[in-house]
Amino acid sequence: LPICDMNLNNIDEIRNKIDKIDGKLVKLIEERLKIVENVALYKKRNNIQIFDEKREKEVIEKNLKKVINKELESYIEMILKDIMKTSKLYQKKKIENE
Repeated sequence: LPICDMNLNNIDEIRNKIDKIDGKLVKLIEERLKIVENVALYKKRNNIQIFDEKREKEVIEKNLKKVINKELESYIEMILKDIMKTSKLYQKKKIENE
């Protein structure tokens, strides 16, 4: 069964809903990366390593507790790990270029 009420006979309607969600995600990821930039600058000024395994595990675990549909938990975990990986790459770039 679909998890949201929509016309399953209209692929354009379904894709339009995905496009709207993707637009919101892009804005949120951009906002997150702006904050990550501040984290990178803080770490550079305080001589702190980019990778903080304890913090990364805390962030992932904290957010996985918010997952309602447990069937999606492993997929959301993969996405969170990708976000963390990308954030570390961005921090590295910002630290090297400051």
